Amino acid sequence: MSSTRSANPLHDLVLATELAQPGEVLMVFDLDSTLFDLSQRVRAILTDFAAHPQNQQSFPEACALLQNVEIRRQDWGLKEPLARLGLDTTTHKEFVSQVQSAWAKGFFSNHYLEHDRPLRGAVEFVKHLHARGAQIMYLTGRDVPRMGEGTIKSLVHHGFPHSMERTDLILKSTAHLDDAEFKAEILIARAPHHQRLVLFENEPVNLQRVEQSLPQIDLVWIDTCHSGTIEPAAHWIRIEDFDGPWRRNS
Repeated sequence: MSSTRSANPLHDLVLATELAQPGEVLMVFDLDSTLFDLSQRVRAILTDFAAHPQNQQSFPEACALLQNVEIRRQDWGLKEPLARLGLDTTTHKEFVSQVQSAWAKGFFSNHYLEHDRPLRGAVEFVKHLHARGAQIMYLTGRDVPRMGEGTIKSLVHHGFPHSMERTDLILKSTAHLDDAEFKAEILIARAPHHQRLVLFENEPVNLQRVEQSLPQIDLVWIDTCHSGTIEPAAHWIRIEDFDGPWRRNS
């Protein structure tokens, strides 16, 4: 991919889209921690757990602490937010185990997606690209059975381009598919149909896997949170959100 740097790399991508024919540029967006901040989803799951009478009876002190949990944008999983409350597997092993189970059940479901909020400028940026002829693809590791319905509702509710010309939403058919392999396979299949591909993604593992198969793709790393399995490559474009003039012009 190109290692070109700009004071506003998003503006460069908009310009490239404007200079191309409609559909020639494929802009691919992950959802979780890329277009959406998940902090409120996670907090809602944990506060619901803390408010449940059975959990309050079993873990009164821990649940009282959990009611005030703070979820930060850079938190990946529950280790950091629970640790800030003094709750870890050493001192609260059974409690943490049950919280983790509740988180997994709620996080990968339709029920809590309504709590997600778009990153700054995300809606306006995607709309701006689409209006200038980009093909928009939402390519997510969410799966259809557990999260398909809620994903569509969320995109529509927040005003992202969806169910119209030059838009695609692609979720995994089953939760058991590997995210990185799934995304790479989809993009390999689509690459011959577009002159330029750009992938926006927060998880370096996924970016690295796609780059291995499609070295010509432009990769934009969203600096929110990630698994820490590998570090982002220095040559990837790095952004923290989608702020830009499209917000003021929307």
